[in-house]
Amino acid sequence: MEKTTHKKENRDVKKKSGQKKSVKVPQRISKKAQKNQRNTRPNNHRKKKVTKRKKRFKKLTILFFEIVLTLIVTLSILYITSLFTFTFARVEGYSMSETLEDGDVVIVNKMAQIKRFDLVYIKVPNSKDKSVRRIIGCPGDSLYYKNGQLFIDEQEKDESFIADYKRQFEQDGMIYTEDFTLKALTGDPTIPKGKYLVLGDNRPYATDSRYYKLVDEKELIGKVEMRVLPLHKIQKVK
Repeated sequence: MEKTTHKKENRDVKKKSGQKKSVKVPQRISKKAQKNQRNTRPNNHRKKKVTKRKKRFKKLTILFFEIVLTLIVTLSILYITSLFTFTFARVEGYSMSETLEDGDVVIVNKMAQIKRFDLVYIKVPNSKDKSVRRIIGCPGDSLYYKNGQLFIDEQEKDESFIADYKRQFEQDGMIYTEDFTLKALTGDPTIPKGKYLVLGDNRPYATDSRYYKLVDEKELIGKVEMRVLPLHKIQKVK
């Protein structure tokens, strides 16, 4: 009985081992189905890109408004400060050649103390014009020009700022500054308090106190400190 049983078991094993194993064949998915599957699949990478782009745009927008706001505040402060301390002025005409030329832009210090031979930015008396001229006579001065030489309180004064031009004129037998006296110009022997006599450096062609007489202290806007334009001529002026 045991042998028969073993033979039967062996036959069952051989029979089982002879059976073919079933293999699952994957179903083919059509291209359309694959496309639909891709479209329905959440695209996290694309969403992250969009989110980053939005954040970057938001940062740039904030930065832009901060820069604009900073500029507005800075310009406002400069404008308010300039009302009391400094301003810019454009030179017009050739009355100050060659110290300053037509079209030059200068910085004017409104807080500076004015003294003789300073360049000043003034409101032209009896006019709406403004111009740059040089202080020659101060309150209390008695002055005149004789043979092109400046005398203040009977003492010769050297005008070094026009020395080269004056020398050229004298070599040609001409006088750079024509003679005049303060008394003949204004009727007073001395300059009254709060008044100034101003002249242009280009004496033969300048319109100045010889034409519109003395300038009131209130008409002095400030002292010309520096030429800022054109850029290649930036320098402190004297």
